[in-house]
Amino acid sequence: MPHITVRGVKEKELTAMAPMLKQTVTDSAGVKAEYVKVFHSPVKRVDAPQEVAVDVYWMPRPQELCDAVAKAVTEFMKMQGKDFVQVTFTEFPGSHFYENNVHY
Repeated sequence: MPHITVRGVKEKELTAMAPMLKQTVTDSAGVKAEYVKVFHSPVKRVDAPQEVAVDVYWMPRPQELCDAVAKAVTEFMKMQGKDFVQVTFTEFPGSHFYENNVHY
């Protein structure tokens, strides 16, 4: 954990940048790379121009860590030519996360 879901970036483009995005999250969150997963979301905004939105799905972390990850992800996306980047954190208790029917 964390799982990173990105919308507003074409799948092929996200696939190319996924290793670097994963490294950005790994470095800023201090987590092992094997725990970070990057997903593409085909959801498209239809009431206004598409914008880049990154959802970080993980167990609760301190505000300072969320700030550091949001900053790193925003800077990374801007380096990829994205003008506007929204980062959202979705948190859940460890007891609600199961791997092979075992929770944390």
